[in-house]
Amino acid sequence: MKNKIIVAEPMSTAFNFLEDIRQRGYEPVILESYIPKGYARRLMDEERKIKYSRIKYQITIIKEDPDYAVTLRKVRALDPLLVLVGGEEGVIIATRLANDLGLTGNSFANIPKMTQKSVMHQALKEAGLRYIQGKEVSSWEDCLSFLEETGKEDIVLKHVHGVASVGVHLVHGKKELLDAFRQEKEAENMFGEAENRLLLQERIFGDEYIVNTISRNGVPALTSVFRYYKKRTDSGSIIYRGLETVTKFDCRETELVEYAFRTVKALGITDGPVHGEYMIDEEGPVLIEANCRVMGGSAPAGFLDKVFGYHETDIVLDCMLNCDFHKDFLQKPYHPLRKGYVKDFYSDKDKTISSSGIIPILLNMRSFYSGWVENAGKAAGICKTVDLETETGCVYLVHDNDETTKRDFDLLMLIEEKYPNLLHSNASLFLPPDDSSELTPQIADILNSDTETLIYDIISFYKNGSIGEPIVPEKLLEANPYNRKIMDLLKSISGE
Repeated sequence: MKNKIIVAEPMSTAFNFLEDIRQRGYEPVILESYIPKGYARRLMDEERKIKYSRIKYQITIIKEDPDYAVTLRKVRALDPLLVLVGGEEGVIIATRLANDLGLTGNSFANIPKMTQKSVMHQALKEAGLRYIQGKEVSSWEDCLSFLEETGKEDIVLKHVHGVASVGVHLVHGKKELLDAFRQEKEAENMFGEAENRLLLQERIFGDEYIVNTISRNGVPALTSVFRYYKKRTDSGSIIYRGLETVTKFDCRETELVEYAFRTVKALGITDGPVHGEYMIDEEGPVLIEANCRVMGGSAPAGFLDKVFGYHETDIVLDCMLNCDFHKDFLQKPYHPLRKGYVKDFYSDKDKTISSSGIIPILLNMRSFYSGWVENAGKAAGICKTVDLETETGCVYLVHDNDETTKRDFDLLMLIEEKYPNLLHSNASLFLPPDDSSELTPQIADILNSDTETLIYDIISFYKNGSIGEPIVPEKLLEANPYNRKIMDLLKSISGE
């Protein structure tokens, strides 16, 4: 009996495949994709180290060889039941191996539609679906030609083969486009490949969504829908601010899901997951890009289970193992159990940090499930966020009361935007009085207190019924409207 299931680069959320495979009585095998030395390799090595440290059992790890024939022999010798795509780096190798071994998967001849954004949109055009005007470019003259042909001034520049918003720029006009083109022309993409060609696309203004699907025998089924919160930086880069699950569809979102199904079919995806990113504007839905893998973001299986009643790798694995399971899943209505949010944190500049108020804030939020944040205990500073790879934290929020979850998410968004010193700071949490005569010893101690400790103390004081002398004297709160706002925010977290 075939017992091994290979996962090509099980990083990010795809890491959940390993335990799912074990729970079904099969043996997971990791296939590490070959990535040339460079920035992308360093990031991947770091993530592998973190993920592998969580594996508490013996597991076989094989490495992709630059010589495909060598890799094929290694995998064939294991006689696997399935070869699954894990992360983006595993799409090409997993698809090719599954084809050559006669296993369930997509056609390897279809790889350009699965990985190259310009080819994706050409496929939509040929299928009579809405698509985004775009052009691969290798010179500034090519860029000028695109501007003249389309008459567009709002442009997206990105890598032909990319991920995680790395190298993505939203630009307006020739000057911004030239600056972005020069920056990315000689850069490597996230797979260690030198970019000789970049992609220009018309920019769509609207609401951005994720639609995740799993297909078998050419029929897609819906697994999840999320709405993005993103932000454009002054340099034109895109940073993630968060995600919320869409639990009930309005008419636009119903149209989006129907369009997503047609898109998956137009791209020739017959068997496996698609993580699709879409925009809805006044003309309706349109594909931004499709990724033939499960959604990223390292979402914990338990978090997704609380939100949807299942997690994506769980469903994908069962569908790939059993066509009948897919048929049954296809008949079930999309009905998430709870509202879920993912909060991605960013920093608008490089900064040193001596304290991290984000820790007590999160631990005292009723919807906080799990996640990670940069803090003064791990680093002396944080870098300016320019893409998903440079975010300063990512946390997951879910609660039985959807209003509680939304309130916590909105509060984190507000704090990050208006009061960043509550998250990461090397300065006092409160502003000192303008009148130095009001600087009492008690106030001086408060101003010199460690931010993280002070926030813990304040929240604890209000959670315990405000018994005794207030942690922060009224005089300090009266000294500046900012101080009062900080206290009101902390009181709201404490539940008062």
